[in-house]
Amino acid sequence: MVRYIDQYDKQKLSFGVKEKSAIGIGIVVLISIYFMFFHVDRTPYGYAEIPEKLDNYLKSSLHYKDEYNSGKMVVIYYDERDKEYKYNGRFKDALNIAERSQKIDELYEFVEFQQLKNNILFDGKKGEEILKGEKLLKKTCRKFCVMNPKKKALYFYFEPQTRDAQYLESNLEKLEFWGMKLD
Repeated sequence: MVRYIDQYDKQKLSFGVKEKSAIGIGIVVLISIYFMFFHVDRTPYGYAEIPEKLDNYLKSSLHYKDEYNSGKMVVIYYDERDKEYKYNGRFKDALNIAERSQKIDELYEFVEFQQLKNNILFDGKKGEEILKGEKLLKKTCRKFCVMNPKKKALYFYFEPQTRDAQYLESNLEKLEFWGMKLD
């Protein structure tokens, strides 16, 4: 019996290449799953490319195509009635002021994120495409973004803060040089 116990202890303590490889692969798979499904990029603001799928969606979407194809840059934001709306009052006020500014109006189109209805799933393939497009848009745009369709680039805010409200109009004017200047 002692011989069997000693033999069991020797087998239990051996940790070979197969076991180490399995653990390494398991860790890589877990990290990949985390970044694919659970990770949310919380970078406060910055530039990003507009993916080709999103560009195609925005060009053909009934909700966005007029603004996106207008030749101007596009500001996309949440409407107050949307459950994702989390702008503070000062930022929303600054957005309303910027939207009414004549100089800003020459450079930008303003459009809210599309509010999806529960029955969109009954639209079949068309509804599925809208859901995928909106998901990609919100992932790329975060909570508020300024898009330049000609350069296929955007400037995003993860979550606009009070400090962003006082500089919104001047930031939009500065982004004119990132975008294009209209005569």
